[in-house]
Amino acid sequence: MQKLKSIFISTYCTYLTLVAGWGLYQYLELDSKAMLIVGIQHFVGVAFFIGLFAKPPARTSALLPKWTIPGVMLVVASGYQAYVEANLAAGVFAAIGWLGWSMYLFWYSSFGGKTSRTLIVGQPLPEFTLYTPSGEAVSRSDLSEKPTLMIFYRGNWCPLCVAQVKEISGLYQQLLDMGVEVCLVSPQPEENTQQLADRFKVPFKFLVDRDLKTAEAFGIKAEGGTPAGMEVLGYDSDTVRPTVLITNAEGELIYSDLTDNYRVRPEPEEFIKVFQSEGIA
Repeated sequence: MQKLKSIFISTYCTYLTLVAGWGLYQYLELDSKAMLIVGIQHFVGVAFFIGLFAKPPARTSALLPKWTIPGVMLVVASGYQAYVEANLAAGVFAAIGWLGWSMYLFWYSSFGGKTSRTLIVGQPLPEFTLYTPSGEAVSRSDLSEKPTLMIFYRGNWCPLCVAQVKEISGLYQQLLDMGVEVCLVSPQPEENTQQLADRFKVPFKFLVDRDLKTAEAFGIKAEGGTPAGMEVLGYDSDTVRPTVLITNAEGELIYSDLTDNYRVRPEPEEFIKVFQSEGIA
């Protein structure tokens, strides 16, 4: 199923771009208002994805109403204009565009649940071994002397993940003063992780989950979760579900968020409250 999702997102983004351009061309060549509206409808989707990369947020709402509501209006308008012009192609493109957006919202974005059999609040994390970009091993025992905030992110290719890392980096002094260890974990290649560490220059542990062994042990592996085509840039086709874990100084898990939607992630204030509730301030 995840492999289908990886193919879908790459295909859908390509489709949006092509139809947005085709709609404008049809309007200029044939004066088809129906195709113009279809082009605008698809350009809304293009603009959304461009925005994710141009000015990425750390999170979004689940249903994206600022984008979905205009999309609904444009679908209705294009359907009506297609009927007026007896333009079957415009009606078909409008329907496919809306179907694709619905699949993106309700199918692609969802992981199908927020549970893990191995991540149990009140219990220690399963044994794991992660690696620094230079190859130094980091195990569970190395993180058991301090309260720890552990964030699993998909990789530098994911704009929301990078925005989340940037957001947490902005709180580094507050977390440092609280005595919190911050670990940012990704299955991406070591050189990519080092690039991210060099970009933000904060005293966090940027770690690599080789072959997704830790993600698999934690039950947060997303098989086929990387968009199709990213393999040419050195990324594995499998990735990790964006996840936030907090452990106390004894290494016990006191908080976990296994998002069910890759765009919906907890606010940093939530982490701070968890630490404060544990008397860590």
